[in-house]
Amino acid sequence: MLTKGPAICAGFLSMAVALAGCSAASPASGPARAARSAPAARSAPAAAVPSAGAALTFTVTGARPVPPNGSQDTYAQTPTAECDRATFAADMVLGSRVAGGFALAGFPVAASLLTHFLDGKGTGVDFPAGSPISGQARSSSAFRAVNNEVQQAILRQLKAGKTRVRLSAAQLPTVVFESKDSDLYWGFRGTQGLTVTGIGRRENGRYTGTLSYVIRDSYGFPARDTLRGIGTSMRYLQTVCGAPQYPGGAHWFPDTITVTVPFRPPPRRHHRRAELHSLRHVEHKFDIVASTG
Repeated sequence: MLTKGPAICAGFLSMAVALAGCSAASPASGPARAARSAPAARSAPAAAVPSAGAALTFTVTGARPVPPNGSQDTYAQTPTAECDRATFAADMVLGSRVAGGFALAGFPVAASLLTHFLDGKGTGVDFPAGSPISGQARSSSAFRAVNNEVQQAILRQLKAGKTRVRLSAAQLPTVVFESKDSDLYWGFRGTQGLTVTGIGRRENGRYTGTLSYVIRDSYGFPARDTLRGIGTSMRYLQTVCGAPQYPGGAHWFPDTITVTVPFRPPPRRHHRRAELHSLRHVEHKFDIVASTG
């Protein structure tokens, strides 16, 4: 569309205390003093071991950058082509009409993104958490599926004892908005990058926290993008008549949607219930096939 320091310090401190005790003892103290100090050493409390219910905090980071792609093509891709003034004017009118149609159909974000593309500035557009389109993204089945997958990846690292969770690009799937009745489809459709950050705590054996997703995309028109039949015309404006090489031409730009959700993985029994439900569903389908085969 777009860190073992405490353990080392503790060991060093213990060594420093031991050395200080040795240097403080006088040669005249002799065995008697050592004998008197032995009971005290035996009575020293054992080091505390954190229990499973002890509170701790954790952080989450991960990034899947937007790769170079056809949505970002510019005039440089067609250096020998010349922008036809009549075609340019007609395509600009077409783009403006479609943007107006998006607005009338109740897709204001799609309308604003297409208009920004036609303006040719190329500056990024960001939709923050709490904006209407962010709410739509959070409620979408596409985002919920990605969020569930990411939360499970985080939980696996937490259970392995990590408190600084780092997710690789491979653990961050892109969000694909497929419903054509949505502003998300006409404005974003298949997004191309994802960033996640978060913070939380474990207390009494349960993890809670907050995750912030930045869904990233490049708004532009690759070679095979049709977008309601206007893709070819919009690509002509982006490449052959692209800004800033051609005055008034169009230009691709990066855009993002930020979505904030709670980190609250379901209890294990919920996973087992889902597994059993899925197994029963498969068994039922097998029974149907077997009875009709």
